[in-house]
Amino acid sequence: MNNLFFISGGPCTGKTSVINELKERGYNTIPEAARLVAENDSRFKGKTIKEIDLKAFQNEIFSLQKRQTGSLIGKGGIYFSDRGFGDSLAYTRMANLDFPDYFFDYARKFRNSPVFILEPLEFYRTDELRTESPEEREVIHAEIIRAYEELGHPIIRVPVMEKNERADFVLQKSLKGS
Repeated sequence: MNNLFFISGGPCTGKTSVINELKERGYNTIPEAARLVAENDSRFKGKTIKEIDLKAFQNEIFSLQKRQTGSLIGKGGIYFSDRGFGDSLAYTRMANLDFPDYFFDYARKFRNSPVFILEPLEFYRTDELRTESPEEREVIHAEIIRAYEELGHPIIRVPVMEKNERADFVLQKSLKGS
């Protein structure tokens, strides 16, 4: 599936800002599953990452990602996803949880979908889901890259620049093959 592009990177790399910029320009976008789950599922809503059942949280994120991407199979158009399966793999591993084989097998179905890895921004802001130290942020960023490489995705690194320039960069690289 080459009409799906993942926008990823560690915490505070500007993923959602780029996704929102692409959406404002009229492109199809898929919101971050972790945020949707955290904001809408009563088991997780209003709680910090340290207060929830991480296994249940990761399972729900993966299930939502599967529904989001599964609905695109056979559809035309281009889609940009705020995070993806490699992020789930990375965060599951970081929590010392098993990433079930059937999750891995499903995620590999999208291995031809390029992943834009946004390089970390200078600032760092925490919230209920983003509680990591700057050092942990670097480890997570590296683990996300490793997860996408393991899943077989082509990786395109996006340097630090203004969000509109990043969106231009993503569009230039993604539309080149269309």
